[in-house]
This record gives sequence, C-alpha cells and structure tokens, in this order.
Amino acid sequence: MGVVIEALDFACAAQTDRRGLYEVATAWAAEDAPDREQAPVEAYVAMWESRNDLGFEPARFVVARESGKVVGYAQAEISEAEANAHLALVTVVVLPSHRRRGIGTALLRAVPSLLNGQTVIESWSVGPDEPGEHFAAAHGFRVITSMTRQRLLLTDPPPVAEVPSGYELVTWQGAAPEEFVEAYVEGLNAIADAPFGETVLDHAHNTVESIRKDEAEATSDRWVVLLLHSGEVAGVTVVERNSAKPEYAEQLQTVVLPAHRGKGLGLLIKSRMLHELDGVEIVFTRTSSENAHMLRVNHALGYEDQYTYMAVQAKTADLQA
Repeated sequence: MGVVIEALDFACAAQTDRRGLYEVATAWAAEDAPDREQAPVEAYVAMWESRNDLGFEPARFVVARESGKVVGYAQAEISEAEANAHLALVTVVVLPSHRRRGIGTALLRAVPSLLNGQTVIESWSVGPDEPGEHFAAAHGFRVITSMTRQRLLLTDPPPVAEVPSGYELVTWQGAAPEEFVEAYVEGLNAIADAPFGETVLDHAHNTVESIRKDEAEATSDRWVVLLLHSGEVAGVTVVERNSAKPEYAEQLQTVVLPAHRGKGLGLLIKSRMLHELDGVEIVFTRTSSENAHMLRVNHALGYEDQYTYMAVQAKTADLQA
C-alpha cells in the first residue's frame, strides 16, 4: 500500500494520530539538535491547539500515511489579523526513514488546501545545513532571516539597576490593568522597527481588542513589565509560562521605544522581569541573529546560545509548480 496524503482535523484527531504527529515532530527536532531535551507530547498538543504568540490560529494539518501510520505532515497557521491576512506560517516534516520518496513535495503541494487565499508562506524552523534547508531551496524558497535560540537557567536572578529619574516600572501577571492597556499596546507595536530580515510578517498589529481576546483565551501565566516615562510608555517586556511544563517559560517581546534607547533600559526591564517569574527554572527566548544589541543584553543576563535557525519564504502560487 502506498503513501496517502489527506487532511487531518486535529481537534477531532484520534490519540494515535496525535501521537503520530508528535513522533514525526520529535524525530525532526532530535535530528536538528540531538542534545536538546525533547518536549513532552502535552507541550506539542498545547502548541497545536492554541493561537501562537503572534496571534495566528491553531494549526491545520495534512498528513502522509503509510499503512495507516502518520509518517509526515504539513501544518499551516493563518491569522485573523488583517495585517497578516496575506501570510501563512507553514512547516513540512517527514520521518527521516521516509525521505527522498517525494512525500515532502506531496505534502507541500497540499498546503494550499489548508489556506484561505494567503499569497505568501513562510517557515520559521529551518536549520542551516540540515535536510530542511536543502528541501526548501529545491522548492524555490529563499532565506529571509536568521534567528538565535537562547536559554537561561534561572537560579539567582541578576540584580536590578536603579530606575532612572523620571521613569517608573509597572508589573502585572495576567490581564493588563485597564489604566495601562493602551500603553501596553503601544509598547508592543514599537517592535515594528526591530530587525527581522525580509519577512512580511507584521509583528506590530496589536490592538486593545486583540490583547483582550488573547488574555481571555490564555491557557498559561503571562507576566509583563511596563516602563513608563512621565506617564507615557518607554518600554515593555513579556514572558509566558509553558502550559505543559510550568517550570519553563518563554521570553517574548522586549521593546524600548526609540526616544529611550541607549540608556540600558532593555537590560533594566528584562532583569526586573526575572524577579517576577515565580516557579520558573528555565527561560527560553529567540532573537534575530542581526539584533546584536539584544543578543548582548541577553548574554549579560546569563542567557546561553543554543542554536540558530532560519526563516524561508515563497509565494503560494509557486507550490504547485
């Protein structure tokens, strides 16, 4: 019996299929980073069932089956936000034992069936000099940026510098207080000028309404440190707990607004954040490899580089070529 490509509704998927997706994903992860601790199946399920931190919807799947067993998959995430309505985030993975048989190509060509007219696709999980890079290049994708994955063992948080005159730090866990939510949104959207290569992904489309929706749908703790200057936003940083492994957390956005840069405020707010993370033992983050300043800040806090990965991009119309 040959390989069959078919859609899979993850919400209704049998446990055997969910386990099959997990086995494919972890085989790929282990190949890219053999020394990295593998996330449990619950972490993958939580990731696939929820919106990601950029507001993209839960993953949609097509799978490759051989004798009923999942041997590969393509997942696509699309966004409700108008700013990213043109873009789908796509990942194609095949078990190492089943490569070079055209399965990845068949999955990639099935991706448009998961979309709602998105014209551009990007994949943000391509390891340099790995099979995924060669597959992407062979199918017309181009590299648009590189990211560095970092990890911090949170034992003794570093000291927090004195807050400069005229500035104020505000912290919270969970939903943003009403009096700060607009400043919070403005701070998050200031990430628009951060270096992210040639991606068409809009990181700066937050609104009060979208933030409140994210908060209402949240399944894990989120901490925020907001920096104000004379009552106006000067910076913000956000960390989210891993819902499957609560001792882990992900450092998300860190932004200092242009008028306040060059004063060490990024280091200030990120060091303060590390004192807020009750019960967290390890913090992960991803930073553009072009963002030398933020990489230096993270190193100063004790983060260690784990690995780099790339984002690649293609036009959806070219997938059928």
